[in-house]
Amino acid sequence: MQQSDTTIRRSTRFYLSIAAIMSCATAFLLSLAPASGQATVPSLAASGKGVPAKKNVVTFGTQTSSATKPDKRGIYLFGSTPGGRIKDHVAIRNYSDQAATFLIRGTDAVNTPQGGFAARPINERSHDLGAWIALPRSDLKVTLPPRTDLIVPFLVEVPADATPGDHIGVITATLVSSVISKSGQRLHLLQTVGSRIFLRVSGQLHPSLTVTGLVVHYQGTLDPIGTGNATVTYTVSNTGNVALGGLQTVDVSGLLGSRSAARVPKLQVLLPGFSVKEKVEVSGIFQEIRETAHATVRPLYIAGSVAPPSGPFQASRSFWTIPWILIAIIVAVIALLVGWFRRRRRGRRDRDAMAGQKKPGERRSVEKQRLAPGDVPVSNGHSERQTAGHKSPAKAPTSVASDE
Repeated sequence: MQQSDTTIRRSTRFYLSIAAIMSCATAFLLSLAPASGQATVPSLAASGKGVPAKKNVVTFGTQTSSATKPDKRGIYLFGSTPGGRIKDHVAIRNYSDQAATFLIRGTDAVNTPQGGFAARPINERSHDLGAWIALPRSDLKVTLPPRTDLIVPFLVEVPADATPGDHIGVITATLVSSVISKSGQRLHLLQTVGSRIFLRVSGQLHPSLTVTGLVVHYQGTLDPIGTGNATVTYTVSNTGNVALGGLQTVDVSGLLGSRSAARVPKLQVLLPGFSVKEKVEVSGIFQEIRETAHATVRPLYIAGSVAPPSGPFQASRSFWTIPWILIAIIVAVIALLVGWFRRRRRGRRDRDAMAGQKKPGERRSVEKQRLAPGDVPVSNGHSERQTAGHKSPAKAPTSVASDE
């Protein structure tokens, strides 16, 4: 009974210790886990709601044109040697029911931070193709009656030291108007449209893209067998001299062979010397200790304009996805199994020890049962001396009286 109580007390202390360890481990892991449900409230920017809507909307545009009428080319595609001269025309079209004045200019094309195609702002000076475009006069302003077109000639003068490859610009028409805000301030509103010009200067072409700065931010889950999400950011740069687009793929591969991919939009036309930063969310990532994110760009180009560039261009980065909760559960199960085996072994030793401990009276009774009547044990000298000193009463000598 005493042994049973001791075993119960040991078991109780063991399980209480395991429970305490699990509670501390769970509290620690929860403190490390990222807080869910957090949101960042964006700052409110000026949205233009204070600007009253114009009663008379001016609709206008630009279009490729011959010397006599607009055509359907859509964009200008030119080829030239250094020092060449190219003549062409652009149509300025006023689709509205009121007269409007437009500023016509040639400017460089640029990529926006999001990768879109745009003209250099009106207050910035051009340094490439925009500086090579000559109009009938600088700061050309034209006033068009309602629903009329105006064909404007322009000249592209390629410098003798122009570098080989693609040079991109825009012929733009800008409408400058003034509006009064609710606070009484007069605001200048600039509305710009344009037609793209792609000029390729002869020489050695080097179509090339690079993928750099790949960073992964992983958000795990407390579910032991659940999946997490990763935010993959990287930068695509046009390090060659040919304008290129691209097909993008972003995926995450696990240590055990799993793969999670994300849908990524096409890379728009990226001009030489420009870069765009991409941000992609990848979901369904299993926690396999070590994962690797891959960003790949397969270049796209105008058919027949250049030999297929080498590629695809890609970058990779590994990151940790350690399933802490699952590891804690596995450690706890192993600890329980080890404790169970140790207790079982200890109980077996205790039972063997109890079986080997017999009372002295019980041992002597067992020995007497094994000895036959009249036998003298001769196992050791102590037994022989004890038997000689204590003779059986039946064999003891009797004294005889004599009548001498």
